[in-house]
Amino acid sequence: MKIFVDASLIIYLNIKLLEKEAKTIEDFYHNLLREELYTNVLVLDEAIYVSKKKYGVSVKETLELIDRAILPYVDILPLTIGEYLKAKEYLLKYNLNPSDALHLATMDNFKIGAIATEDKDFDKTHAKRIWINV
Repeated sequence: MKIFVDASLIIYLNIKLLEKEAKTIEDFYHNLLREELYTNVLVLDEAIYVSKKKYGVSVKETLELIDRAILPYVDILPLTIGEYLKAKEYLLKYNLNPSDALHLATMDNFKIGAIATEDKDFDKTHAKRIWINV
């Protein structure tokens, strides 16, 4: 199955968590690695920004995580005018924030039906949201 990886997963892989929570996130990601994984550069931008701003993780540490744990396993898809045009529709149809609309447009343009994300806003869209069962 093709799955789009959202920033929330990368952020959780990047921040300090309690041992049990960290294991749950790592196990979830390792299970996803059996699938075809995709993301876009906007997700990487979000992961870098939120990791630093909200959790105090240095940019260097986040870049190292992306280089080590994301880039070897997740294909990075381009953002083009095609994603913008489809995102415009989703901004109005689903009332998503702009980056989520771009993620959904990327998914549709590359025929990706599922997204690994904590973000419940995707529940109101046509995409299948995959997250950790707690």
